[in-house]
Amino acid sequence: MNLSSRWLLNRPELGLSLVAGEAGLDRPLRFAHSIDLADPAPWLSGGELVLTTGAHLSERQADYVRGLDRAGVSALGFGVGLSHDTVPRSIVDAADELGLPVLEVPLPTPFAAVTKAVLDRLAELRYEEVLRVSRAQPKMTRAALRNGAGGIVRELSAATGAATVFLGPGKEVEATCSRAARADVDEVVALAGAATGSAVVTKGRAISVHAVGVGGAVHGWLAVAGAHPLGPAEQVLLGHAASLLALDKEKPRRLRAERNRLGATLLGLLLSDPALEPRLRSQFADVVDRSAGIRVLAVRTDDPERILADIDDALSECDLPLLARESADEVIALLPGGFAGARVAALSPAAARAGLSGPHPLSELHHALSEARLAAAASEEHLTEFDSLTGGALLTAPGSRAVLDSVAEGTIAKLHAHDPVLVTSLRAFLEANGQGETAATAIGVHRHTLRNRLDRAAEVLGCDLGSARVRAELLLAILAWEARPR
Repeated sequence: MNLSSRWLLNRPELGLSLVAGEAGLDRPLRFAHSIDLADPAPWLSGGELVLTTGAHLSERQADYVRGLDRAGVSALGFGVGLSHDTVPRSIVDAADELGLPVLEVPLPTPFAAVTKAVLDRLAELRYEEVLRVSRAQPKMTRAALRNGAGGIVRELSAATGAATVFLGPGKEVEATCSRAARADVDEVVALAGAATGSAVVTKGRAISVHAVGVGGAVHGWLAVAGAHPLGPAEQVLLGHAASLLALDKEKPRRLRAERNRLGATLLGLLLSDPALEPRLRSQFADVVDRSAGIRVLAVRTDDPERILADIDDALSECDLPLLARESADEVIALLPGGFAGARVAALSPAAARAGLSGPHPLSELHHALSEARLAAAASEEHLTEFDSLTGGALLTAPGSRAVLDSVAEGTIAKLHAHDPVLVTSLRAFLEANGQGETAATAIGVHRHTLRNRLDRAAEVLGCDLGSARVRAELLLAILAWEARPR
């Protein structure tokens, strides 16, 4: 919306003529004010057409014009035929120097007629702006439904006549229009993150930036770059476009949240009644790997809500649904059976102890969950796979570990108290699967020396080292005793 002195000069019924300041003919007019004071500046706010008869301008006329220019006045309307027959030369010269338009108002034209013309035209322009906004908003809404972010950006650009850019949360360009130059994009990237509604004029371009988001979630930034700052109507359109973009970005997030809730319910049903697996199998199709089935990720944590959100974000990037359950100190999630190693490590937060089961059919969900929990219990880093526990699973399960600790106290501790060397020799023998020659070489003693030590150990323990079962139990007891807290 723009009204200037040029429009007034084209109104023949007013009979106005330009006598100075042609360079400023396009200064925008926002009001018309009749005031006959030697210094009206304190009563002006800028953008006015000041109307005067010059009754108080017998002296310092050039200073009067300079004061108007400093106050931001857009034009001076000088009434002739009363105090002055023509516009004074000093006013004309000063106005030409400053580019301040001076319009000569003939005696038959009342100031009220000029004021009314300005106010009526401003009202017409505002109404046209309202119509423009009311027509542009539905177009923008339809574009959002049909073409998403790209359609919204194109309609906003068409409605404002300016270049439009939409940046994603990582400041990447998600949508732009043909008017947007590389410089516009770079400038918007530099301004991204600024407060909503911020406007910056740089390199001859006026850029307005609007944050796009709902609540605390920021989905990106929408910017309009043009030759002039946005007017009130364009600001309304910018806000409307930002709202549509926020809704467009929220839709998949909310759909995923609903699907996650359904996934938690389905997983809970399957855990509570494994017999439901044939009926629920189709609901898990997006996660079940045809060749490898499923894996279970179990995470031990005191902040399950945050862990669940982290896993959801990571799975979303893999375009996978979240099928998970949480409790006060644990999160469990279903993963495709082909997931392993680094892919799963990326899902598991570093601050939590996590365990990953081996691949299993969906019908063996409970078995997979047991493996994942066992691996999580054994985890010293942020992720342990069950397959890596081979040979050590009994030492990590709380129930079996308690039994082994008890056995160790009654055997290995007793043997160590008698002679620590006997424990070292016995372990070498057991690790060598009962092969005396191999064990003797491993600890650097003669085989007869080892045999004597083993005989003493068997005597102290009161057992037969020739029994494979005895040897197996003693090896586990030694491992448990060595892993005890010191």
